Amino acid sequence: MRNLTNHNLIFVAHLLQNKNIKEAYRQLSGVDIASLNNIEYGQYCLLMCKTKLLLGDVEVSELIHDAIDVFRDSPDNESFAEAKYCQGWYLSITGNAFEAREVLLEAFLNYKRCNNEKDSSRVLNRLACIQFETGAIDDALINIRRCIDINIRLKNDKNVISLHQNLALMYFATGRFREAINQYDEIEAKTINKYHYYLTYAMAKALQGHADIAVSIINKILPLPDEFKLERAYYFEYLGWIYNLAGRYEDAVKTLKTGIELSLKIAPESALISQSKRLLADAYVGLKDYPLAEKTAVEALAVAEKINERAEIAACKRVFALVAGHKDDSEMARMRFAEAIDVFSQIGSRYELAVTRYLAATSGEYTNGERAAMLYLAHEYFVSEEVAPYIKLVEQELTRFARPVKPEVIAEDAVYIAVNPRSRKIVELAENIAQSDMTVLLTGPTGSGKDQLAKYIHAVSGRDGPLVPVNTAAIPDSMAEAELFGYVKGAFTGAECDKLGLITAADGGTLYLNEIADSSPQFQAKLLEVLESKRVRPLGTTEAVTVRVRVIAATNHDLEARMREGVFRVDLYHRLRGVDIALPPLKDRPEDIAELVRCFFARNGSNGSVDLNGQEFEKLCAALAERDWPGNVREMESAVKRLVVLGGDDIARMAELARDDVPSERERLLRALDETGWNRRETARLLGISEGGVRYRMKKFGINEEVPA
Repeated sequence: MRNLTNHNLIFVAHLLQNKNIKEAYRQLSGVDIASLNNIEYGQYCLLMCKTKLLLGDVEVSELIHDAIDVFRDSPDNESFAEAKYCQGWYLSITGNAFEAREVLLEAFLNYKRCNNEKDSSRVLNRLACIQFETGAIDDALINIRRCIDINIRLKNDKNVISLHQNLALMYFATGRFREAINQYDEIEAKTINKYHYYLTYAMAKALQGHADIAVSIINKILPLPDEFKLERAYYFEYLGWIYNLAGRYEDAVKTLKTGIELSLKIAPESALISQSKRLLADAYVGLKDYPLAEKTAVEALAVAEKINERAEIAACKRVFALVAGHKDDSEMARMRFAEAIDVFSQIGSRYELAVTRYLAATSGEYTNGERAAMLYLAHEYFVSEEVAPYIKLVEQELTRFARPVKPEVIAEDAVYIAVNPRSRKIVELAENIAQSDMTVLLTGPTGSGKDQLAKYIHAVSGRDGPLVPVNTAAIPDSMAEAELFGYVKGAFTGAECDKLGLITAADGGTLYLNEIADSSPQFQAKLLEVLESKRVRPLGTTEAVTVRVRVIAATNHDLEARMREGVFRVDLYHRLRGVDIALPPLKDRPEDIAELVRCFFARNGSNGSVDLNGQEFEKLCAALAERDWPGNVREMESAVKRLVVLGGDDIARMAELARDDVPSERERLLRALDETGWNRRETARLLGISEGGVRYRMKKFGINEEVPA
């Protein structure tokens, strides 16, 4: 280290670098502090702080402040950065996540000023761990990958392997078990920290239904030296979790209590405590000791809220839901389940979200439609990650009740064509969630069929109320409240009569919000208000009324990008994506084309005399399949409508026209403008481009801006 003349301190730095922590502590304990100058004392404080933290001793506050005081006004920016790093490390261990995040960012910036990539990546790694614990999972993954890139560039293979381990742990904790195992498979032979490897590998085996193997794997980290206090605490936490999964609740209680006792000595207000106590509450639920489960979950929640550990906050709410169900408090149980599902969905904790949906579905608090939706979504996840114990449980549950039956007759304009395997999967999901009240977010390129799928979901939902479509982009800020909530006569100047709001008009049915990404800030705020309260108050009245409306929203934009730009609310996004359905472009579902064409013929004037099963029809579909359809299904329907007009009942002529009629870019633009009455916005939707793109092409091809007479 720089500016050190004391031999003992240089030697200690070497010991820490080589992970000889116990010897480092012994050496530091023998340093004559009085013989050190100011800078050397600052370095001593840094080394002792790191040594103690590595040994699980958090009594380092005074050391950190002394180091910061020494280096704050010195020219040694790297040592100041190191002092701030130690402070962030200490704050994260003791549960002050938000303050730790700010301090670590300061350390990162100071290292960058010194062009010190090695240590800046170390700070990013710890920052990522804090972001992960507080629910900012996407940011955490981004920072870990940045660390990996930096260390690859620095050719620091040991750090690359260690960071891959951290990435695997994050994948594991968010329920991305396959990705976690893939990470570990790549580095197994090279792994440095066998401790983390065995913990995660054991949990993966437990989740696959091999609890006995998991216990034998996790015990490979034993014996652990007494000074490895944090590692011992995590061992007991993970072993308790394995016992819970295996249904060995008494063993789980004993194990978790041992871990909690140890954790309380290390950091009484940390993730160690909140996680272990919540797992203990889960064990008490398994033993049907609901009073003790509630008491333990309350204790866990107090710590989780203090350090803003959102995953554990949600898991505690799940325990409260199960306790409320035991008390026959159905309203409270549903509310707590909803809170847990919201948070797990927001932070991307896929495993915990699926578990919560399963527990909610089996709680007896929900209708058959709601149960079907939650069980289907949970089953999809458990199968995707091969979580064997829960796959079996969900499948058993699905056989125990009559799943909702879709109506025998679906209106012709509500049919959703699905021959392609991916399309069939979408229909299966739609049918399973249709009779629940879960919000649905439809995403996909322009013309991919979002409107049609919304109609289908409503048609099979069994709802008595109407489907009310809303072009949210067309509602200005000033009219958002009036349009959504309605108003009474005299509510404002120009309100000459009562008007029913869009939400009330959809009561008992479905509110379909198209182009939600382009909605105004006021519209977003008012919509969020309704989604949270389920009540509306028309302008000019003082009384709010309860509404029962299923909300489906759709967009062809990247909502996550819109959120980063600050033009779409994060909280609304998570409210809308109770179920997220991504529709593929037409080019990815060629098997659907023939059935789509039959549907278009029926809609656009075919008199029934055209043979839609012969060789000429196959030629027509083949010609259409060869075409590029940037406007997807909507554009192809327009083309088929044109073929019906031009070809009459001659299917061979239509096939010939389809082969020959490959329009230029200019012709396609003119046709789209004609199709939409020269509406730029609708033309953009039809072609799958932006409105600015339409204006650019009109100028490029010399197309008059004025609508032709």
